[in-house]
Amino acid sequence: MTAGSILAALAGLLGFGWLTVFQLLLAAGAPLGRLVWGGQARVLPAGLRRASLAAAGVAAVGWLAVAQTVGLIAGPLPVWALRPLLLVLCGLFALSALANMFGARGAERLHGVPLAVVLAGSTAALAPVF
Repeated sequence: MTAGSILAALAGLLGFGWLTVFQLLLAAGAPLGRLVWGGQARVLPAGLRRASLAAAGVAAVGWLAVAQTVGLIAGPLPVWALRPLLLVLCGLFALSALANMFGARGAERLHGVPLAVVLAGSTAALAPVF
C-alpha cells in the first residue's frame, strides 16, 4: 500500500467510526441534534432518531468496506462489491458535503462539511485499490 492509501484508510476508518458512534448517540437521544438534520431540535424526535439509526448502519457498512479494502479484516462484504460500494459512498458523501456547505448553518456546517469531505475523499482514494 502507498502512503496515500494508508492515509485514506486511516481517515476513512476514523471518519466512518465517528459517524457510526455519533449517529447511534443521536438515535439513543443524546442532545446533539443541533449538529444534524437541519439543526432544528437538540434531542431528535422519533422519526429523526430512526433516520439516525439508518445512517449509523450506512456508516458502519462504510467502515467495513474501508477496513476490508485495506486488509484490516476479512469478509463480510463480497470482494466484488467493494469498489462499487466505495464509489457509491464517495458519491453519497460528496453530495452530503455540498448539501451541508450550501444548506446547513452554524455547528451543523462546521461538523458536516469536513466529515463528509473526509469520507468522500477517503472512499475515492481507496476505490482504485480494487
